Amino acid sequence: MRNTFTHELDYRQERDFGQKINATFAFLQAQGRPLGRVLLYIVLPVALLSGIGMGIGQAGIFSMLGQGSRSMTAGPFGSVSNGLAFAIGVTGALLTYLLLTATLYEYVRLRMALPAEEEVTPALVWPHVRTSAWWILLSGIVLAVLTSVGFVFLFFPGVYLAVALSPFFAVMVMERNGFSKNFSRCFELVSGYWWATFGLLFVMWIIQSFVGLVFQIPTYLLMGLKIASIPIPGEGILTIAARTFATIGQVLLYAPTMLALLFQYFNLIEIKDGVGMRHLVDSIGQQPTTPVSSAAYRPDEEGEY
Repeated sequence: MRNTFTHELDYRQERDFGQKINATFAFLQAQGRPLGRVLLYIVLPVALLSGIGMGIGQAGIFSMLGQGSRSMTAGPFGSVSNGLAFAIGVTGALLTYLLLTATLYEYVRLRMALPAEEEVTPALVWPHVRTSAWWILLSGIVLAVLTSVGFVFLFFPGVYLAVALSPFFAVMVMERNGFSKNFSRCFELVSGYWWATFGLLFVMWIIQSFVGLVFQIPTYLLMGLKIASIPIPGEGILTIAARTFATIGQVLLYAPTMLALLFQYFNLIEIKDGVGMRHLVDSIGQQPTTPVSSAAYRPDEEGEY
C-alpha cells in the first residue's frame, strides 16, 4: 500500500539517501491537494505581490533600455519607481520564503498529530504559522549573520555552518525549544552526518536549479527579444506576468528542498534517539484485536500463526 503520510510513524523513519528524496516527492504526491490548498491561502498572495513588484521593476528597466538614458528620471517606470518596485519585490520574496517554511513545517507537525481521517486545513495551520513565522524570521537573521561571518573570514567555515544549521527550522518547529537549544541540537544531529546532509542539499539544489529553468523561459525570451530590438506588444504586462510566473515557480521548487531537509531531520532523530521506534514499541498491544472464532476450524486443524 502506498504511504500516504497520515501517521506519525510515516515520518519518523530511518531513510537512506535515495529514500529521503523519494519520500519528499511521495509526500508531495500524497498530500499535494490539502497542502496546495493551505499554500494557496497563506503563501500565494505574498508570492504574487513579490512577482508583481519584481515584474514592474524589470519592466521599468526594459523601458529605460529602449528609451535611453533620458528616461532615467521620467515616465511611469523612472528610477525611483523601479527602486520602490524592486524593494517591494525583494521584501515580498523574503516574506514568501518565510511563510513557506513555516507553513510546510507546521502542516507536517499538524498532519502527524491529527487523526488520519482529519484533513489539515488553512484555518488549522494559520494560527501556528502566525506564531512560528516571527521566530523563524528572528532566528533566520541571526543565522544569516553567523553564516556570513563564517564566509567572510574563511569560506569553509561558512559552508560548514550553512550545512550544519540547515535543519534549524525543522528542529525549531518540531521540538519547540529556544534558540540556543535549537542551535546546539542542530550540531548534535548533524555530527557524523555532515556529508550526508551536504550531499542531500547539493542534489536538491541541482534538481531545483534544473527544473527552475522552465519557469525562467518566458523572462529569457522577453530579454532576448528586447536585446534584439524586436517590438513586443504589451511588453509591460508580459514582463510582469513572466516575472510573477518565475517567482511562483521558485517558491514551488523551494518546497521540495525544505521537505528533504525535514526528512533528513527525522532520519537523524531516528539514528540518534530512536523516537519512532519507541513510539512503535509503545503502540504494541494498544490496538484492539478481533477474536477468531474456532467454529471455522476442525479439531485436527492448528489454525493460523
